[in-house]
Amino acid sequence: MKQKQNYIWQNDRNFALDKYEQQQYYYVVESNDLIAKAKHDLTVNQLKIVDFLISKIQPEDKEFEEFETSMYELANVLEIKRSGRTYNQIANTLDDLRKKEVTIYNQERESIVRTGWVSSAEYFKNGKVLLSFDKKLTPYLLDLSKNYTQYLLIDTIKLKSKYSILLYKLMREADKDKGKSIAILQGTPEEFKEWLGAPKSYSYNSLKNQVLIKAIEEINLKIDDMNLELLQGRYGRKVVQVEIHNNWTVQRATEENDKSVTSISTHDWLN
Repeated sequence: MKQKQNYIWQNDRNFALDKYEQQQYYYVVESNDLIAKAKHDLTVNQLKIVDFLISKIQPEDKEFEEFETSMYELANVLEIKRSGRTYNQIANTLDDLRKKEVTIYNQERESIVRTGWVSSAEYFKNGKVLLSFDKKLTPYLLDLSKNYTQYLLIDTIKLKSKYSILLYKLMREADKDKGKSIAILQGTPEEFKEWLGAPKSYSYNSLKNQVLIKAIEEINLKIDDMNLELLQGRYGRKVVQVEIHNNWTVQRATEENDKSVTSISTHDWLN
């Protein structure tokens, strides 16, 4: 059996100077195609690391810069106890991320892009880490002016299931008018299995009970502006259509609180 690379961390240095507390309220901005038309098998920790790196992108960036972070900062992102052992685990997670492929259907170009997420990862004994996105991801992450979705990094960081994170992103992408009306995500059971990376062998009952309901419950518990509801369309006894509604709207929230809804101070992509 091939042994995994061992890493030796000399200290627990915080290169970010506790800026992660502010970073959590930065926006993650990505093309809708990367959310709704991409296929990948990232773990929950890899999804969070990718979102963390995307949140470091600035609106004026025209090409990818090398991102500097640290084991200290990444441990905070993943909400795990900092130690040499967990730092080794993070490094292994990054190495696995570097090897994983994402497939994206580009409707405008009528093409399929197959590429990696991270093109390189460099680790230093003092805990510093340098990471670079693959250049093929440029049109999906940089210079976005239309057909994109943005959400707060803290929202995906607080979710514990990869199904919850992926469903959350799809619901954000489905919210075309920023909470002015009920957002609806609809598709066949097979499409939901594909979108959420659920096992293809799952029956609809397994998909509903093991994936959809659990993800909906976690999102409703942890995301303030989401109140998701599952609806099913049947043909005879077979479920052929699934809809997930976000029943939270700005108007409803305003009426319930009997005051205007205020937004948190954030790093906005366009402002």
